[in-house]
Amino acid sequence: MKKGTKTELLRRKHLDRFLSKIYDYPLTVIEAPIGFGKTTAVRSFLKEEGNDPLWITFLHTGDGSIPPIWNNITSQLARLDETAAAKLKALGFPADTPQTEKVLTLLNGIAFPEKTVLVLDDFHLIPDISISRLLPRIVMEQLENLHIVIITRDTTHIDFPELFAKGLCGLISQQQLRFTEDEVHAYCRLMTDKLSEAEIQKICYYTDGWISPIYMILLAFENGVPVGMNDSIDRLVEKVLFNTYEDSIRSFLLKLSFMEVFTAKQALYVTGEERTPEILKRLSRENAFVYYDQALQTYKIHNILLDFLRMKERFNQEELRDIYLKLGEWELSCHKFMTAYGYFYKAGDVERILAHLNNPKNIRNELTSFEGSFEMFDNTSQELLHQYPLAYLQHILLSIVKGDGKTIADCAKRLDSLKKVYETMENMDEEYRNHILAEILIFKRFTSFNVINPSGEDNAEILRLLNGEQSFIMSRENEFTMGSPHLLYVYFRDQGSFAQIAQLAAQRFTAYAGFAGGCGTGSEYLLQAEYALETGDFDGAELNGFRAIYKARTKEQTSIIICANFTLIRLYLLQGKIPEALEMLEQLEQEVSALNNSIHNTTIDMCKGYIYACLKQHEKIPLWLQTGDMTAADLLYQGVAFNYIVYGKAVLLSKNHIALEVLTETLQERFDLFSNQLGFIHTHIFRAVAYYHLYGMEKGAAELMRALAKAQVDDILLPFAENAPHIIDLLRIAAIRDSRNAYIKKVLFYSEQYLEGLKSSSPDKVSLSERELEVLSLTAEGLNREEIAKRLRVSQSTVKTHLHNIYLKLEASGKIAAIKIAQMNGLI
Repeated sequence: MKKGTKTELLRRKHLDRFLSKIYDYPLTVIEAPIGFGKTTAVRSFLKEEGNDPLWITFLHTGDGSIPPIWNNITSQLARLDETAAAKLKALGFPADTPQTEKVLTLLNGIAFPEKTVLVLDDFHLIPDISISRLLPRIVMEQLENLHIVIITRDTTHIDFPELFAKGLCGLISQQQLRFTEDEVHAYCRLMTDKLSEAEIQKICYYTDGWISPIYMILLAFENGVPVGMNDSIDRLVEKVLFNTYEDSIRSFLLKLSFMEVFTAKQALYVTGEERTPEILKRLSRENAFVYYDQALQTYKIHNILLDFLRMKERFNQEELRDIYLKLGEWELSCHKFMTAYGYFYKAGDVERILAHLNNPKNIRNELTSFEGSFEMFDNTSQELLHQYPLAYLQHILLSIVKGDGKTIADCAKRLDSLKKVYETMENMDEEYRNHILAEILIFKRFTSFNVINPSGEDNAEILRLLNGEQSFIMSRENEFTMGSPHLLYVYFRDQGSFAQIAQLAAQRFTAYAGFAGGCGTGSEYLLQAEYALETGDFDGAELNGFRAIYKARTKEQTSIIICANFTLIRLYLLQGKIPEALEMLEQLEQEVSALNNSIHNTTIDMCKGYIYACLKQHEKIPLWLQTGDMTAADLLYQGVAFNYIVYGKAVLLSKNHIALEVLTETLQERFDLFSNQLGFIHTHIFRAVAYYHLYGMEKGAAELMRALAKAQVDDILLPFAENAPHIIDLLRIAAIRDSRNAYIKKVLFYSEQYLEGLKSSSPDKVSLSERELEVLSLTAEGLNREEIAKRLRVSQSTVKTHLHNIYLKLEASGKIAAIKIAQMNGLI
């Protein structure tokens, strides 16, 4: 007797009416405790509808990190749009606002067929609440024809009050899922004709419409157990399911409980049971708690049985170790390294993980962040870690990137300890010793972030130790500029050192590229270009900008290419070559977008935000930079706070001078972290503008003089010229008050030149047609495409075309972004 098949034969019309409403909402949440038939009900309804849904099940076991889940989601979307799915997979799960905007843009571009359903089954098992934070953003977009269904035991991690309030979310509760008395009666008659009416009434009373106990009571009845017992669900599973099998199958089931979805081959390998294919077929045929997916050729154990088995298993430590080792080896053979490491760690085989990570062929940035990795490295003896230096160094690098000042200081001590061990270790291959010592010296650089060592001895020593070889861990694929569109900005941390840092950094980075697979190639020309631009050597800026681009292309150094283009675009704005600047920006964006790299996409957003702020086109600044939607956790990958300069420029354009004054306090804190001198100069400029408008010319001029005094030490000009529309009156006062100051005169000269360039070639502001404004206004009121089409008496495809054009004109990721941009810029 098989519950799933029989239940599917029984049409539950009252439940179908509830389930049919999933097409009325972008999101439907189905919430009920385990065993209420949630999944079966949805599968049966969609099957009857002829609807082949996108289906994702969250699991108990395996790797609990985001990447495998994101891969699963994108593989489902590939059924509809392979190109978009490939781009989403390459982007990775969005870790911050700019990445989320890119994901939404791609989702908006997918043509979902009518009544596309995406089911997220067992949503309560999500390993990371960031998934539940992304979900409302997707739902708010109201993607045409996409209907998301969440199946869950609880809604703790689903933030949907706003979605309910806006009519974007429906709810099906356990009350609606319960079998009615008539349905219990019909189901019992479908399963057996031996029950009396009184016995069926008892089943109704005992189960209260809960399908799993109904099924197990009937199963027990067929095995001679009278109706009337009132056992718990676990007792029922044990009596009527588990205990009916012989010992060998019970043992087999207990071993299977360490997995949740598996193939027959995997089950055979892990359990060692020769009759595995035969037993699995029998289990899936005889009961509903082992399900075979014909399309994927995988088996899945129902959560009711899975929870029981995991409670029941009493393996000794040796048996547990053997099972986890086999699971790890299986995942390793499938190249699912992070999942394999997690199993090896549970098996207590730390050395197996370290050995695999220590192989240069297996080095990848993400592998050291497997489940339990930090705990493992913290609890492993230094003696053992020192035997696997490449594995240990990868963990140290991850700790530096993710850690705070205290963590980084601890990493520096660990590197010193490792260095001492390898300097004194006996009976070691000298070439290997030297390579490890070189890697340690490379990593020491990261413990003093954005500090350039005046001495070049470390680089020379690294090159000597490597003896012509490349670093095992650092490669050309590593991020070089930390997402900043301005490399020199990152390393200029001491007033008066601008020229020296530009020169030193160029020397050090050239050597670095030599042993890091070409990472940073072209940076020496880029640094010269950036220094030249900021200090007024515009011929040098252009020449070295192009040199940087050409050289960076030889090693595919996209971050250097972005920075060099950004330098040239800023130069062309100063020279009044606005069409050329915008064309270069557009070409750069197209080139980088094709690479689909999340950090590079964020850098491009900062370039666009900065340039459009200089052109006073507030509406074209990416929305997250207009609103300051940023997180401190992403600081290193949003340009080491360069994003806050762009945000400051956006607030400056909004003319909300109180907000601008308050923001300067936050900016000071952000730039203090890495002592970003160019950030400090911008902060003074922003504060001067705020003071000017809030407290008068005198206070504004005094603050601008502080900015000029700070910048003059390093002969920095361009930040003032780029903010000329807002500070020109203050600059003229400064020039009068300090009439002998040649530096201030030069700043004023280029600022006035900048203003003339803006006047002579002012780009058109974004405008929407009358019909586009109507469509966007109705969208903002909450109308969907069908309702807008009826209101305007046009086709839905026409509305879709208008929305597509609106997104392009406003450079919006989708509906919500377009509405916000239009509202912030007074378009609607």
